[in-house]
Amino acid sequence: MKFPNGFGSITRLSGNRRRPWAIRKTVDGKQRYIAFCVTYEDALAYLADYNKTPQLYSNSLTFADVYRLDMQERRPNIASITAKNYDISFAKCAALYARKLSDITVAELQAVIKRVSDDGIGYATQKRVRQVMHNIYKYAVKYQIIPQTGDISGFVDVDKPQRKYKKQPFITRQINRVKAIADDEQHPLSKWAKCVLMMCYSGPRPSEFINILKSDVKLHSRTYKVRHSKTKAGQNRIVPIAKKMKPYYDWWMQQPGKTLVTDEEGNALTYNRFRRMFNRVMKASHCHHTPHECRHTCATWLDDKGANKLSIKRILGHATTDITDGIYTHKHVTQLKKAIDLL
Repeated sequence: MKFPNGFGSITRLSGNRRRPWAIRKTVDGKQRYIAFCVTYEDALAYLADYNKTPQLYSNSLTFADVYRLDMQERRPNIASITAKNYDISFAKCAALYARKLSDITVAELQAVIKRVSDDGIGYATQKRVRQVMHNIYKYAVKYQIIPQTGDISGFVDVDKPQRKYKKQPFITRQINRVKAIADDEQHPLSKWAKCVLMMCYSGPRPSEFINILKSDVKLHSRTYKVRHSKTKAGQNRIVPIAKKMKPYYDWWMQQPGKTLVTDEEGNALTYNRFRRMFNRVMKASHCHHTPHECRHTCATWLDDKGANKLSIKRILGHATTDITDGIYTHKHVTQLKKAIDLL
């Protein structure tokens, strides 16, 4: 029997089995077994009930089961990079995968955070791991897998944030040294120095910058679109391209690949690969900055030049309280370009 999409499937397993009828559901894009029954009729009844009220089977749901169920519901509504970060954080919780959610204690959750801390991983990652825990327990309460009082994720503590150093914007002398590398086409780091300047003069987050699509870069109107961002305010925003940076965008547009910035074969870059090239530029130009400090630089420059506060927020993708429809009109884009051309 063919069931509706997403309903699940029933398969008879080979061999002499006591419960040969296997029930499968697609969870997080993969087929997974959720139960085994004696007869086909039992399996069909189980699957029908499961699709209506999965909480009836909460006694057997593990930490990993609830995560997959939560992400199946959550993934279509969040940015791909956010989903990826959730998956990476979930991987830190491997010790809890097979544990029934209702049996897990606060001490076990805290032990996961402690292992992350003992590995030398700081506040930001610990906070993301705890957020995954919050998501799992929130889902479990929502669907009555556990009672509301069973949400123990709020008792989990993380290390206090420790800022290693205060973020500093690039100064003029540093920018000039980076520009000298960018404009020297014979320099092996020329194209990566271009990237540093492009980020300083438009302020995207590093993850946003390496995921810009060539199809979203409009050189004629001097804009590009950021489709995916860590915040809702940053998604699908229009970012202006400064006049002095246009040649650099034009150079990258001539390179192979779908994303604006690629490797030699035209492949999109991971953050780690981009960070390595960024660090090489910093070393060659005698600078000491992180990719995120390019964004800090853009914000500082715009503020120093007296740019409109609302324009600064729109360029950087910060939340505002006076945007009613979230759509950039021609007038809005013109204002953003005027702001960025002050730099």
